[in-house]
Amino acid sequence: MKSKRFEVEISFLLLLTLGVGCSLLSPPKAPSQVPWEEVKKQIRLKSPTQLTAGAAKVEITPPVGTPLAGYSKRGGKPSQGIRDPLYVRALALSDGEDQAVLVSADLLIFPQPMADSILDKVCRELKLPRQAVILTTTHTHSGSGSIAPGFLYELVFGAYRPEVVEGITARLIWAVRQSLEHRQPVRWGAGSGEKLVAGLTENRMIPMGPVDTSMNVLLLESLEGHPVAILVNAAAHPTLLDSQDMRLSADYPGELTRVIETTYPGAVCLFVNGAAGDLRPKDAIGSTPEERVGRFGQALAEGATGLINQMSLKSKGDLAVWGWRLPLPPPQIYVGPIPLHPEIGRLMRPSAVYLNFLAFDHTLLVPLPAELTTELGHELKNRLAAQKVQPILLGYANGYLGYAVTPQQYQDRSYEARMTWYGPTFGVSLIDEIQQLAGLYPSKEENPKQ
Repeated sequence: MKSKRFEVEISFLLLLTLGVGCSLLSPPKAPSQVPWEEVKKQIRLKSPTQLTAGAAKVEITPPVGTPLAGYSKRGGKPSQGIRDPLYVRALALSDGEDQAVLVSADLLIFPQPMADSILDKVCRELKLPRQAVILTTTHTHSGSGSIAPGFLYELVFGAYRPEVVEGITARLIWAVRQSLEHRQPVRWGAGSGEKLVAGLTENRMIPMGPVDTSMNVLLLESLEGHPVAILVNAAAHPTLLDSQDMRLSADYPGELTRVIETTYPGAVCLFVNGAAGDLRPKDAIGSTPEERVGRFGQALAEGATGLINQMSLKSKGDLAVWGWRLPLPPPQIYVGPIPLHPEIGRLMRPSAVYLNFLAFDHTLLVPLPAELTTELGHELKNRLAAQKVQPILLGYANGYLGYAVTPQQYQDRSYEARMTWYGPTFGVSLIDEIQQLAGLYPSKEENPKQ
């Protein structure tokens, strides 16, 4: 009797899973090979010239009662309050020929259908080429739910509400539009510190495992000396507020950006997470979640301020943007111990991904559409540094493809491995593709204009 009931339950779950796939149809498949020369033509190298930049910040906090996204234990229950507002922040850049837009939103992720829809609308309405737009989220686990249709998403994000997605989309496009309209001549600088996050984070997958202690900061300042935008990049899951806390919140990125924007009035601070797949803040930084949020955000803000104070600014620069859509391997998805047929997996998960890049001279912004573990993040940064660029990894960018782990980590069947949708070699293949596309940007020795 139990066996019969088990078979019925599994059949029902498979039907539900197939239903999710039908609601998340993949975008068109990418060509089988990258036309390298065609992609390289997108990179227009110019003599350094005056850059312009504009930034904007728009609130996206949904009404109380909207479910939270971040912890499956919440079961899609309604939120019960607002700890701090959620925002979308946009940074627009131009060197007179090329332009780019970077968005950071206080959300867990942009589910792929939502990301594709927003990117299409931004590019169409604001007449931007696809390679010029990067969407990221801070990855707060207390952001808005109700943002993706389908049974599996709704288990975690709560019941799908189109009006929530429409509201976020409209405000995001408004922020981008405002950032483009507010552009002004700027000086700019980039700074990094390898130990600025030391002692603050830990590897949640491997006890005493590797962590990323680095921080990167980009500063755009008006010619009169007023900060226009500050981008802060570090790697850690914003999970200081736990699953029992039913308030909407940006978690520690909200505290970080609040402190920076208070320290530099008029500036918009964008936080972009890194390769944070297996990283979280240490509990030891405070006795309560509230204390930890404050201390961690404040510590990051102090590190960023220190880098800004040491920065030498450039009066000119060269902007480059490029990208291409690449095919993904067949998904390898399990329902419990049962593997789904690859064709069902293809209905559930994207079959291609768009990888794009933004370069300020030789500071390279690298969007990651998946949660890379620290080991893969270190490997990618080392490879790109060997190509004579300073890489800044932007996690949770342009959609979401689950986790990316090493083959050994995949075999260990940790949570991160079980959330890797494209098999054991996906992580390695992804950083190989990123390295190849990033390598189209010439080194300083190859670029006589700089």
